[in-house]
Amino acid sequence: MYKREYKLSVEGKVYIIGDKVSINLFRIAGIPTIEANSQKEVENKLKIAKDNGANMAIILKHLVTDEKSIRKIASALNLTILILPTKWSKAEPINIDKLLAEALGMG
Repeated sequence: MYKREYKLSVEGKVYIIGDKVSINLFRIAGIPTIEANSQKEVENKLKIAKDNGANMAIILKHLVTDEKSIRKIASALNLTILILPTKWSKAEPINIDKLLAEALGMG
C-alpha cells in the first residue's frame, strides 16, 4: 500500500522581542528573548533573531509604532511574526469583516 508522509511544520526557534521589564517573564519560562526599547531597535533585532536561527518572533505591541514596516522587514527575512498586545498597548477594536477579506485575499 502506498504511504504518504507529510511534514506538518518546520522546526526553528521562537524569540520574544520586548523591553527589559516585560521579557523577564518569558526568560523565566526558558524562552529566548531579545531586548529592544523602540521601533527602530525592534527592526534591527529581527535581523539578529533570524541570524540566530529564528523562524518566528513575538514582538510586544507597545514597542511597535509602524506595524507595516515591521511586517515588511519580517517578510523580507522570511520570518513569521506575532505582535502580542500588552497592558501598555492601545486597545483596538477587531473588524471581523476586514480580517475575513484579508484571509480570503480580497482585502
